Amino acid sequence: MLKKRLIFTLLHADGQFCLSRNFSLQKVGDINWLTNQFNFETIAKAVDELFVLNVSNNPISKTNLLQDVTKLADNFFAPIAIGGGITEFDEASMIFSMGAEKIVLNSAYFSNEKLCRKVANEFGSQAVVASVDFVDQLKDGENFTRNPKFNDRNTPLSAHVKRVQELGCGEILLRSVNQDGTGNGLDLCVVERLSGIISVPLILSGGAGKPEHLLSAINDPRIQGVATANLLNFVGTGLSDAREFIVKQGGDLAPEFNPLRETQ
Repeated sequence: MLKKRLIFTLLHADGQFCLSRNFSLQKVGDINWLTNQFNFETIAKAVDELFVLNVSNNPISKTNLLQDVTKLADNFFAPIAIGGGITEFDEASMIFSMGAEKIVLNSAYFSNEKLCRKVANEFGSQAVVASVDFVDQLKDGENFTRNPKFNDRNTPLSAHVKRVQELGCGEILLRSVNQDGTGNGLDLCVVERLSGIISVPLILSGGAGKPEHLLSAINDPRIQGVATANLLNFVGTGLSDAREFIVKQGGDLAPEFNPLRETQ
């Protein structure tokens, strides 16, 4: 069986990398700050994938992001997924031409179903991650999506999850707005509510503040990956230490990422 995945997420806005708390952003440093704080050759061994997401509405930010990802990729040999604000097929093609293994789509699932289908058809579902943001606003046992760009707070989460799968995504990145940046732990309850609905690999994100939180998600058989975007909690050797802890506790991760290893 495939091993579970530990994923590091970078949030990027207007040339700066950001911390996020309940999806409110705080810019903390540019590419030079990031590379000074993190040794990406080491991080590439500590995580299974790197997600880099543009979280700015400024069109120029997408260009800045691609420039910074190119610099990171020089010393990073794990798979990279890029997303955020993608509205045109040419943008998706450019991302893959840069060497990204996956593309992350979010708002497109609300506004451009044609683009979502085309990307999945052209590059394969395995290369498309649907980023789904949700709020813990239960009504009749249902969570709801959140997409500020389209002022969306009323779409039932289960309905949206079904839709992104119908549009060809190969996996889902499920991000909790309420838990985001709190360090209080991941929302495992939502996984139970979506049980039987999700038919593609699930990545859970939002709330990981210590290795124990990551381990709890890794140990859930319905979750195939766990992601953290907390730059400060896992700074320095934090990600390597977290991976070592998870493996020692029997979590289903490979001891260390190696691009050439067998994952079967």
